Amino acid sequence: STLIHYELILSAMRQFTSGEGLRVLDAGCGLGAGLMWFETNGPKSFDLVGHTISSSQLNFINNLPQHKFEAFLKSYDDLEAYGDDSSGIRALDVIYSIEAFIHSPDEEHTLKQWAKALADQGLVILVDDFLAVGVDKDAEDIQIQIFAKSWMANVLHTTSSLTEVAERHNLKLVLDRDLGSEYNINKWNYGNKFPDMAPTKRKSHQGWLGSKMRQRLMIEGKLTYRLVVFQKQGGVESPNISKNRQSTQENNTGLVEEGECSEVQTIAENKQPLVFEEIVPEHRTGKGSGGGSKMKCISGWYCCGMGETWWENLDANRTDTTSYLKLDKSLFGDYMEKVVEHLNKFYRTLPEGTVGKFLDIGGTGNVAKGMRKVTSKFSHFAGPFDYWLLDSDSAAKGVENALHCDMADCKEAPTCGFDVTFSHTVLEHTHRPWDTLDTIARITKKGGLTAHVVPFSYQYHATPDDNFRFSHRGVTTLLEDRGFTILDVGYDICTKPKVLKAYVRK
Repeated sequence: STLIHYELILSAMRQFTSGEGLRVLDAGCGLGAGLMWFETNGPKSFDLVGHTISSSQLNFINNLPQHKFEAFLKSYDDLEAYGDDSSGIRALDVIYSIEAFIHSPDEEHTLKQWAKALADQGLVILVDDFLAVGVDKDAEDIQIQIFAKSWMANVLHTTSSLTEVAERHNLKLVLDRDLGSEYNINKWNYGNKFPDMAPTKRKSHQGWLGSKMRQRLMIEGKLTYRLVVFQKQGGVESPNISKNRQSTQENNTGLVEEGECSEVQTIAENKQPLVFEEIVPEHRTGKGSGGGSKMKCISGWYCCGMGETWWENLDANRTDTTSYLKLDKSLFGDYMEKVVEHLNKFYRTLPEGTVGKFLDIGGTGNVAKGMRKVTSKFSHFAGPFDYWLLDSDSAAKGVENALHCDMADCKEAPTCGFDVTFSHTVLEHTHRPWDTLDTIARITKKGGLTAHVVPFSYQYHATPDDNFRFSHRGVTTLLEDRGFTILDVGYDICTKPKVLKAYVRK
């Protein structure tokens, strides 16, 4: 609800400032509801002001019950008076915008003006629609084009691409929350359903079409709904902003810098759990947002999930019962179900308001050796967290939220930068898996989760090289030696799909 927006914004103010005596601008204040809420529920020391370009909205505000805040008939870009010595109007401490920034005709100009009007360490707080990672706003996507025109969505960015713009004006990303996942908007607002797009006499106007396209893009995973906070670096100092209030210091990628190691928070007594949409154990193509289309099997060559079935078959037809050749049945199962089980269990331990990052190691595939490039194959595993990729393949260059490096010696990967680290049939390709796991241990937060799928018996596949196979004992030792506690380890068995078997027999 709108009230939740205000609560989230106030929480961000308190996280990064003293929380008192702030000069706050509502950029695109509408009918003044936000200003009235902050005047009623926020600190009495707030100095509140709003800008609107609608004379009707301003007239409505002027007729509201008695209030202290001011509203002006101005664009939210018209901020030259703030912080100007000749005007006598002090600089702003906070500029917030709820679903208004997306309508800016020029986001570069808007952020430039906002940065100039802010005091040092001042905040820009946005609650708005963002493109999902992997969605190209310049691609020939008719749905995004219709949404942009009908919703007047002039500003369509991922968090990363908007951060690049913001950094040119000394605005540093300090907080990025996926509210769509946290509050399960697709379920509660849209019933997890595509909209009825059939127009009627009453439902044919521009705003109606824009809202319906917005719903469709949210359901398809092309749009995300986020709370994003930027902080001004440099400028006029404000006594109302404490530089020590930041809970985490982040570098220009939005990741925790080396030496600033934080621990994953868990639910404390009387705290609400994080709301997220449970992950479903399924394979995806990795092409497009949200993981792409569903796949029945891990690939066109293999279907997995046969671990327990094959153990039972082997046990029933065993010709030798030598104990050291046998593995316990409890070690066998469906690897996809097990990974998802532990991810969901981990996400359920997180308190409301948690933000984090999920790293998919080897997430683009070895394009150099002929594999298809993917950018989101396991993005659905990220759940409430932001999805990041790491790959040594050059295909990772230019991909949103991607690190391009060799995992065995990746200085670009920040210490304690990720809540979840994950790899899927990747570690066998490293030349020194112990070095790679040293990096994984370094970049995974204390209390975080790491999950890896590796082969025990599989054909040689040099993509780009093929060096190791792992038993359950080998994996256990490598991880325990680096401070991890083993939650689960075992085997799955993959077989050829039935259609492929029939084709091969012919």
